[in-house]
Amino acid sequence: MQPLLLVLALCVAQICALSLRPRPNFSDDFDGEDTGLPWQPEPLKPAPWQAERQVQDTQAPRAEVQVPGIGQVVGIGGYRTIANRPINAFLGLRYGQVGGGLARFQAARPAGFQGRITATAQSPNCAQFPELDRLRSAESRGENVDDCLTLDIYAPEGANQLPVLVFVHGEMLFDGGSEEAQPEYILERDVLLVSINYRLAPFGFLSALSDELPGNVALSDLHLALEWLQKNLVYFGGNPAQVTLVGQAGGATLAHALSLSGRAKGLFQQLILQSGTALNPYLIDEQPLATLDTFARLARCPPATPSPRLRLQPLYDCLARLPTSQLVAAFEQLLLQNEQFGLTHLGGFKLVVGDPLGYLPRPPAQLAANASNALPMIIGATKDASAFIVSRTYDQIAHLQSQNVSDYIDVVLRHTAPPSEHKMWRQFALRELFKPDHERTASPESVAQGLLELSNYILYRAPVINTIRQSYRSTPAYLYLFDYRGEHHRFFHLSNPLPFGVDASLSDDSVYLFPYPPESSSLNPLDRSLSRALVTMWVDFAVTGVPNHNSGVWPRATSEYGPSLRFTKSRENPLEVDPHFGEGINLPNPSGQSFKPTINNAYPNPTTTTTTTTTTTTTSRPYAYNPYANWQNRPSQQQPSWNPADPEYVRAQEAKQQQFIRDREQRWREQQQRNNRRRPQHETREDLGRDYEQRVQQQMEQEERLRQHEERVRQQREQEERLRQQQEREQQEREQQEREQQEREQQEREQREREQQERHLQERYEPHPEDSPENHPWGGYPSYEEEEQPREQERDQQERDQQEREQQEREQQEREQQEREQQEREQQERDQEPQEPEESDNVPTDNRAPYHSYDEYSQENHENPSEPEPDRNYNEEQEREEQQREQLRREQQEREEQQREQLRREQQERDYQSQPSDRPEDYPSYEDYLKAHQARNSERDRYYAEEQERERQRQEQLHQERHQQPEENLPDERQPYPSYESNDSDRNYAEEQDREQQRTDQVDEEQQVGEDQGDNRTDEENEGAADPGALNVEDFPSYEAYLEAAMKQQQDREEQERLEEDRARAQEEEEDRVRAQQEEEERHRAQ
Repeated sequence: MQPLLLVLALCVAQICALSLRPRPNFSDDFDGEDTGLPWQPEPLKPAPWQAERQVQDTQAPRAEVQVPGIGQVVGIGGYRTIANRPINAFLGLRYGQVGGGLARFQAARPAGFQGRITATAQSPNCAQFPELDRLRSAESRGENVDDCLTLDIYAPEGANQLPVLVFVHGEMLFDGGSEEAQPEYILERDVLLVSINYRLAPFGFLSALSDELPGNVALSDLHLALEWLQKNLVYFGGNPAQVTLVGQAGGATLAHALSLSGRAKGLFQQLILQSGTALNPYLIDEQPLATLDTFARLARCPPATPSPRLRLQPLYDCLARLPTSQLVAAFEQLLLQNEQFGLTHLGGFKLVVGDPLGYLPRPPAQLAANASNALPMIIGATKDASAFIVSRTYDQIAHLQSQNVSDYIDVVLRHTAPPSEHKMWRQFALRELFKPDHERTASPESVAQGLLELSNYILYRAPVINTIRQSYRSTPAYLYLFDYRGEHHRFFHLSNPLPFGVDASLSDDSVYLFPYPPESSSLNPLDRSLSRALVTMWVDFAVTGVPNHNSGVWPRATSEYGPSLRFTKSRENPLEVDPHFGEGINLPNPSGQSFKPTINNAYPNPTTTTTTTTTTTTTSRPYAYNPYANWQNRPSQQQPSWNPADPEYVRAQEAKQQQFIRDREQRWREQQQRNNRRRPQHETREDLGRDYEQRVQQQMEQEERLRQHEERVRQQREQEERLRQQQEREQQEREQQEREQQEREQQEREQREREQQERHLQERYEPHPEDSPENHPWGGYPSYEEEEQPREQERDQQERDQQEREQQEREQQEREQQEREQQEREQQERDQEPQEPEESDNVPTDNRAPYHSYDEYSQENHENPSEPEPDRNYNEEQEREEQQREQLRREQQEREEQQREQLRREQQERDYQSQPSDRPEDYPSYEDYLKAHQARNSERDRYYAEEQERERQRQEQLHQERHQQPEENLPDERQPYPSYESNDSDRNYAEEQDREQQRTDQVDEEQQVGEDQGDNRTDEENEGAADPGALNVEDFPSYEAYLEAAMKQQQDREEQERLEEDRARAQEEEEDRVRAQQEEEERHRAQ
């Protein structure tokens, strides 16, 4: 007591001495008297803001921590006052350094010595598309937007060896930051709070499974941050051996994946996973190379198609060259464009399996099956965590015009489950979630709630159950389901009216742990009481490994299904123990193994009514009596004064902790003994084994019946398919036989016609003995009309036959069925046509009987052998017939050549149309696209020019042959024969002369017309040569071909004009962008 009195006396004496010392008075006026001392100016007083700053510095001093190997860290002292004690904040501490270029996608380097560190402001978030404007502005100022690997530490003043909660923000791994973890709620208890920034999509997850682009870089960032904390937590008052990793949604996926990898053993000891695990299918990219190829196309980089020689080096060079803001914009475009197509088309923000960094060498489900990788954990989810996905895809559900619930299920599965699991989840939904009549009477409103439940099971409840399926026996696991509907949602998109009730959506439990976002930081009294209870459980688990020490409030999971703690909306009983995490439904296991949970039947089965904002659901659940029901009304316990500097206090706390651990173990043993005593005597090991075998046998029988049913359905479908194929083959065979029969009949008819024509010719020129020149009207010789008439009829018949064949070929190309009907009609018409009389050539004009043939006439007139006219006429007729057959053969060859050419052109057009259309995005630059398009147009123009030239030459050759044909086939000039009545009168002879003259004039006019057409064609060809782009109808085999070529030429011109407009528009946009950039630079320089 005397030393204390002595110290007090010394202090009082010091104060009195200071108060009695005279102080200079600078405020006295100068009296002007000469004191003999030189005049000195009055000392300057401090500025008001300087004085105020000194007062603030003394009231809120900075918190300084010396960290070996890092430097002197200067934080904010008294950042907050929580539970009547100051909280220091160290913001923006750099734990890693990110390189430039392609190193933005690779593992970071540890941060070295930094000297004096000012940790008084939070660093900007890592690059993400919601902050695209900030990124562009920072890049224009020359700032490094990629160096974002920082963390924030909140510690009570004077902290020493406190447990540490490390928060990993999440959501969908492409947005968010460390600012989400604020200390107001958590630091009401004695812990340290740490929040980490890590790289987001695409810099954290884009992967080519190569060293240059490894993927899973976000896991390496978390690993590096935990290593930094393990070395330096002790200098901030934390205990490196008592670190609990807390993850929210996507952050929980990263925390769980890091624990399964085994790469971070010893860096943290426990896990709290809130609505997320590494088994969530939404955050696993099964096609990383396809994602990379799509991203490269949107970023206008070379495609991700590795070749043996160059591999992906051009793509790497492009990604290294592009600015960060442009890469973020490309990812935003990928997300917005591909989200509508489903889960397999989304990527760039997901974990990949087989990354070169070695974090996920195998799928997470296989790693979770190894119980040695498990850590003690709190794991659970909010009740309607998948509502944000269903709300974003509900437009597709609402526009689906179907009354079969399977169609609606397929839409949800496309966005939530991998294709390999669609069949399994569809059967589960039809069996457990929907009624049988929904397969006939489904509508979006009637099945919306079931679709929400299905998505919850796939994305959140099933991953939680499969996470602890193999580890709950050896490692403590505490399940929870957050069903509390407070005043605020974490995300405000759920304020839109939806046809299903939403209680607690994704990350709503985080609202009661951290006052973020700011609009959700003001809690009403009921929400605030729940927040204190939730924080207490989370901190107790971080301190002792048990979230609640009251027996029966939150028991440890004894199976993969529970029991679990349920946060309800009931004010009377807000905390309930649910023995089954799956709402009483056993979920399918994708691994194919069958597990039957062990349910603790000690809990009663009351009925709980769950009321939502839009629906009311009454569900029978086996909730237990909760002795902790009125926890919010209990008086708060007085906490002892906390003084970490007192060694006695520290020893007392350690002794209390050890005693608490011993008491907990003793209570656990007593609870086990009580459970064993309450167990019925008949439930021996053998009985349990028999029950288990019986359940397994029943399940196997059910699965066998299901397989047999599926096999019967499959066999029935195969039988129907075989029957359909057999019918198709029979139909094809019948059609083939009909075509062959028609072809044979056609050939037989043509053969008969040819034989008949030969007989006609033979009979025509065969001499008949009864004919004589005296009886012939023109002195025994046929007239010119009689000789020309059969040839004209033959030519007309040949032209008609040619037209009919061409018509048949066109109909055959259009449709086979119409061709058969047309052929039948033509066959009927030909059968009904009257036959020409054989003696039509010899019919006289004066109704006199003609000679049967020239032979008959020669037999009667054998006494006049000096006349050589019959032999000469016969020879000439034979030559003309030979020339006609040759002409027909050439025309047939030309038609076949034209048909082959037409088929070749159609094939080339089909090949051209089948080629994939090029787009500007498929080329590295717009100039390359224009060059490729011009090359294709020139190739196509050259092809059409060649086709037109060949067709023109063919038409010219045909014209020349036709032009020469009349001259070749003209008969020799003969002297006109006298008519039958020439002896009586010259009238008939004059008429015959007139007819001969008219015939000669007609032949001359035809020749002149042919020459005029040739001259006109020459002029048109000359004009075509002058204008190569012009098209002439005469250059095409048909008018349809001419129209098709003209349309193509018009389309090419329009395409060329469009390209010119695009080029001009792109040039104008580039000029506008350069002009805007120059104006922005001028404004910055002016500022």
